[in-house]
Amino acid sequence: MKLLKQYLNLSLENQVPIEIIYLSKCGEFSQRKVLVRRISKEKVVAYCYLRNQIRSFSLDQILSASWSKKIKVS
Repeated sequence: MKLLKQYLNLSLENQVPIEIIYLSKCGEFSQRKVLVRRISKEKVVAYCYLRNQIRSFSLDQILSASWSKKIKVS
């Protein structure tokens, strides 16, 4: 969970997209490229490139995060 929060914070602070694996409330997995806008204790508000809109994600339902494949990190 610590590494997940680091990715979320880096996306927020540097305005860099990341990819998340998310488990929806109905039990479906999805992989999303997002740009984090706000983080609270329970939710992450981010621009979702799949839906082309701002979406809200429950923090406890984000299973993993990583750099977006098109972003190079030095």
